[in-house]
Amino acid sequence: MTAYEIEPDLELWLPVPRDFPGDGFQTPEEWAEDLSQCAIPDDADLRETYRQLAVEVAVNQFEDSSHTFWYSPEDGHALGTAHLAIFEDDPESTLEEIAKPEYESVTPLHLESFKSGVFGEVIQSASTIASEEIAIGQIQSAAAIGHTRTVGRSHGMIFVLEAYDSDLTTLGFMMEPMVEFFESVSFAEDDEGELF
Repeated sequence: MTAYEIEPDLELWLPVPRDFPGDGFQTPEEWAEDLSQCAIPDDADLRETYRQLAVEVAVNQFEDSSHTFWYSPEDGHALGTAHLAIFEDDPESTLEEIAKPEYESVTPLHLESFKSGVFGEVIQSASTIASEEIAIGQIQSAAAIGHTRTVGRSHGMIFVLEAYDSDLTTLGFMMEPMVEFFESVSFAEDDEGELF
């Protein structure tokens, strides 16, 4: 059986425990407290805000994901969450088909291919989901949620890393690191299965 290991750049991506108790933490709050103490030791107000955000990330993970990563760069320029799902490969589907969203994007769909030392190729899509309509004065408008999906296939598996955010700037910051994230994956033959 092929196993995978993920060693993300911890200056950008923080692995979020999938279950509590787990990974040495009894609750999401305990994990968030430990993380905030390490990340922001000297500013109590900022640390509390960061702690609250970390709790939100821990308790709002996608059920179908295999892993959750918090995009939390050390310089604090943006904060976002990416959900990694890993599926058995479907040779009938192209990477482009897998990268496309299941809905019709309200903005032009952006698809881009990148070379990968690990996967050979990864495809990234950027799209927009319309949410509820809002009336501002006489103008009807719709709030939008951005969606970035990055996919790669290797060793009989499909890796799908996704992020959703109403702040499109945050997603813009995350797009390149999401592609680079795929270089943090390695594979090995192992009877134990998953390594991470």
